Amino acid sequence: MSTFHDKREEARPPRLVRDQHLITSCALDIIATVEQTRGIPLQPRDRMALKLLTPRNSALLLQKMRQHLGCRQISFDILTDDLGLGTHQLVPSGVHVLNKAGLWWSDGYGVGRFLWNLYVDESPQTGMSRVLERLFKFEVSGVFGPRANMTVLEKTRTIEGEVRPDLRLYIHRREGTVETSLRKLLKAQAIFRPKDLGLCLEGSNIDRDNGRIVLLFGKTKRYAVSFTIHKI
Repeated sequence: MSTFHDKREEARPPRLVRDQHLITSCALDIIATVEQTRGIPLQPRDRMALKLLTPRNSALLLQKMRQHLGCRQISFDILTDDLGLGTHQLVPSGVHVLNKAGLWWSDGYGVGRFLWNLYVDESPQTGMSRVLERLFKFEVSGVFGPRANMTVLEKTRTIEGEVRPDLRLYIHRREGTVETSLRKLLKAQAIFRPKDLGLCLEGSNIDRDNGRIVLLFGKTKRYAVSFTIHKI
């Protein structure tokens, strides 16, 4: 039998929560619960995306004693074309975190398409531009600077499910493609060789097919995604 308190909670109107602690706690609950119920964890790229949710790129709604966490994402292929080197695809292969001892913790990436969270009400095209400018150091708009050719596909995917009776997750995901060049990425100092970061990865020679390069991000540059270079 419901208590008077429970009935009063259920009668309250939906409330949008913008507290970073609660959003992060909810995201971690989702990650842990999915692993417990499925027996296998979420892909590392999806775990990373959930851990990076903020009030700016997600919405946490409290309604009738239930939490509803929603976000929008863009996943895209990264293609490069360089005179003399040919055409390549940069396939995300690992996620890495630098700990306080100066050592890298590493895990696989999952599906080999770069994934990032969109801001609330941000268009996928604008979101891709933001990611390229901030993470890959591209000046997508403007007269100067290396540019990238972007395509946002009409294909969409909606992920929705009840993680727990009191917790639901909603993800709206768009897909796209960006075309650039390895030389532009290197000139923009957006990518690094693993050995220059003290990151031990196999096949880390950028001049080889299936070489490895690394993208650093975060204010403290403690987070990284490694890519495998595949010749097309």
